[in-house]
Amino acid sequence: MKILAAILLVVLCAGAQAQKQHDPMNPREIEAMRDSAQDPKKRIELLLSFTRERVLAVDRLRSATKPGMNDPIAIAVLLGDVAALIDELDDNLAMYNGHSEDLRRPLRHVLDAEAEFQQKLAALNESATPMQKRHFSAALEDATESLKTSTESANAMLADQIAKKGEEKSKEKSDHKGTKPAADHGGNESR
Repeated sequence: MKILAAILLVVLCAGAQAQKQHDPMNPREIEAMRDSAQDPKKRIELLLSFTRERVLAVDRLRSATKPGMNDPIAIAVLLGDVAALIDELDDNLAMYNGHSEDLRRPLRHVLDAEAEFQQKLAALNESATPMQKRHFSAALEDATESLKTSTESANAMLADQIAKKGEEKSKEKSDHKGTKPAADHGGNESR
């Protein structure tokens, strides 16, 4: 009976732990995100910088001269944060793109940063020992997949934005050319 009670207690504790949601951002970062709610470009840069901080922390743990016993677990948590932050970035990009914001420059920054993050994660995958991979392989896979999906989405958005801006410029040029002769014609009549 005591064994059954102990097993039940462990299961309940594990269930309570699973229900507790981990926020990938700390209070300072959450406040910065709130402050930038009306500035898409700043918000995108913040999300990239928060993600970069997590990737660099993973890199520091990976290359530590004296790895700690909990480093693989800490890496798994950081990789989970990377995946969550990239997903948040993707949601923000989709929202701003839906509002017809000009995101060409921020999207280029996103693509450059995501390429950097992908390289770091690939290096982590290559250098990790089998024991380390057991602790964080699922988190690494999630982060890598989030980056892949986000990069595909950002590339598609950028191509769409470039096409739209090209159409707008062509229309402006044709509209502008159409109004010049009328202005010249009016100027010729007054002579």
